[in-house]
Amino acid sequence: MKKSKIIVLAGQSNAVGVGWVDYLPRHFDSDTVAGFMSGYKNILINYFSHDKKSGGFVPVSFGCTEVSKNTFGPEVGIAQTLDRKYPGEEFFIVKCAFGGTNLFHDWLSPSCGGDYDENARAEGENNRKAGWCYNELVAIMSESIAELKNRQYLPEIIAFCWMQGESDADTQEHVSGYSARYEALLSDFTEKFGSYCKNCVFIDGGISEIWPLYREINEVKKAIAEKADSRFYIDTIAEGLTTKNEPQPDVDTAHYDSDCTVKLGNLFAERI
Repeated sequence: MKKSKIIVLAGQSNAVGVGWVDYLPRHFDSDTVAGFMSGYKNILINYFSHDKKSGGFVPVSFGCTEVSKNTFGPEVGIAQTLDRKYPGEEFFIVKCAFGGTNLFHDWLSPSCGGDYDENARAEGENNRKAGWCYNELVAIMSESIAELKNRQYLPEIIAFCWMQGESDADTQEHVSGYSARYEALLSDFTEKFGSYCKNCVFIDGGISEIWPLYREINEVKKAIAEKADSRFYIDTIAEGLTTKNEPQPDVDTAHYDSDCTVKLGNLFAERI
């Protein structure tokens, strides 16, 4: 059986992506934008992203984000870089991301115990129980693996990309518990899918400066990455990623500008 290289993209709204399609011509030439729009036929994505599902693998392009917005996420930059580095090779992105979610409650995983609910899911937005995001990640991963096996592939998870932490940069309690909860999430994920992720790398994106305790969260992320050679930390601030320019006139400072959404994906893919 042919191996299928799977890349997980998980987290909150900057993993969902709020890069505005209409702003891309300000940053990229027409051929590049056209390439983004036409999609990457050899790089597919199965996503549950905010309020939108693909329902299976589709070519990476715009719109793997929210129903009501003409936006895109880091998957576009991931696909762009992979296509350049490995022309013609197949990759499969599994994206599970929900805006405004935190690791303290929403992404809580089983080994953290506490309020974790094994039956929690995305249904019932006003009464979501602890662990619902983690459970949705497990669900879409299981669905993706089953689909790839049905296509006669041998699934292999090669990267876990994490873009989250903004919603935990609000209280010291969340910061203090972040390391243990993230370690638990990685441990639970690798135990659940251990036979598929023996050579997986774990890539964690730092958060931007606008969040109250961004320094503290980013220091925790750096420390986690330093624990193993298979872990990487992306310093998004040092890399020059901005949130201060788009859209005009009401700038959305919580989310990366369109060029930086692409660059975030590029930075993830460079470490794969």
